[in-house]
Amino acid sequence: MSNPEQLPAVLNSAAAQPLVDLLKERLADNEPITLDGSAVSQLGQACLQVLLSARAAAASRELAFAINNPSEALSTMAEMSGCSALLQSAEA
Repeated sequence: MSNPEQLPAVLNSAAAQPLVDLLKERLADNEPITLDGSAVSQLGQACLQVLLSARAAAASRELAFAINNPSEALSTMAEMSGCSALLQSAEA
């Protein structure tokens, strides 16, 4: 699996496009997606949607997707949004 990519502390609408670009690059290269969520202090709707889309795209390509070490804030926001599955590893 590839080296984990550190997610930024603030995943708001300004962070969405750089996140899209990173994840599209990984998907285009058919690389498993491994992210480190330990630094995340804010998770906005735009980045939540980007992460969910990337997880689905990885699954459709039979690539692994994982967010390792989710921070408390990341875990709480995913749970409150009904997206706890985002934090469960999806193996290829």
